[in-house]
Amino acid sequence: MLQDQLKEIRTQLRMAMNGVTSTSMREKGIIYKLNFGVPLPEIKQIAATHEPGSELAAALWKEDIREFKILASMLQPADDFPFDQAKQWVKEIPYLEIAEQCSRNLFCKLPYVDNLLLGLIFNVEDEYARTVAYLIWAELFKEGKTVVAPVRAAFIVECMRSIAWPDFGATWKEKQAAVKAMKFYGRQSADHARQMLSGFDEFPEFMETPEGQEIYNDLKFEFEYYS
Repeated sequence: MLQDQLKEIRTQLRMAMNGVTSTSMREKGIIYKLNFGVPLPEIKQIAATHEPGSELAAALWKEDIREFKILASMLQPADDFPFDQAKQWVKEIPYLEIAEQCSRNLFCKLPYVDNLLLGLIFNVEDEYARTVAYLIWAELFKEGKTVVAPVRAAFIVECMRSIAWPDFGATWKEKQAAVKAMKFYGRQSADHARQMLSGFDEFPEFMETPEGQEIYNDLKFEFEYYS
């Protein structure tokens, strides 16, 4: 039955494939064994035609196929996804799009999300670990959710570490994910907005750089707009 499901999904993807999108992604260095170039809304429609299940999700995830990995994040039940498996998926994330989809569709819904966040944000070995942590925080804060005090404290400190520490070496995708999470956190309340902005006071040298000014002013405008 599993093989029948996978065969059906392949057929659905072929019917929805977009060669132009696939070629464009490949030219930008996003290279899979197979990429149908199917837009996200259509992938969601395909996911809706299948019953979520761990066995199906695991089979989809192990394939080097863009749409299979996205579907895996949509079809994996959050209440049947062990902590170690979540960490393994993070290690195996190939591109930012997959990190975003996993964070939005699955990771932010896990019952142990607080523990996962602490594990990821202090993990500097796996390429996408810290980026995924910020993406999860962004999803949680966007939905108006809170996190336990130690996780919130780690978030506030590590955001500035990613953005403002000159020797930390955060990647562009990690910085962008951190700023995104900061925006959603600051939108929750005036106190949260002040917390985010006051963090820059500890980094006067960074604030003298064009990057520092740009990020600070972007956040300040964001918080004023939504206040």
